[in-house]
Amino acid sequence: MRRVLLAPPARTFVEQEMRYLRDRNPAAATTFRASLSRLGKQLARFPQSGFLREDIPLSGIYRIVFGDYRADYELVADAVLILIVRHGRQAEPGLPVDDDTDYEAP
Repeated sequence: MRRVLLAPPARTFVEQEMRYLRDRNPAAATTFRASLSRLGKQLARFPQSGFLREDIPLSGIYRIVFGDYRADYELVADAVLILIVRHGRQAEPGLPVDDDTDYEAP
């Protein structure tokens, strides 16, 4: 069984999301924590249970959806390293947003 680790960006998101949910909806915070726990157990036993991302220029990055969230991770030595965690409604990190709202034809 592999260890499951959170990279700093994933850890930061989880901590911020837990604070946000605890303040606004304690039941949602409990659900989020339980989902994270199930995700950790699943990835420890079945590290390739996500799907390989083919939409980014990096190889070996998996994505898994859990509840309303998604996590990108990679397999490193004897561990699963969760790189990022995002809510399903959040934009992909680092992708530019086209704010051109005038819809002119080229």
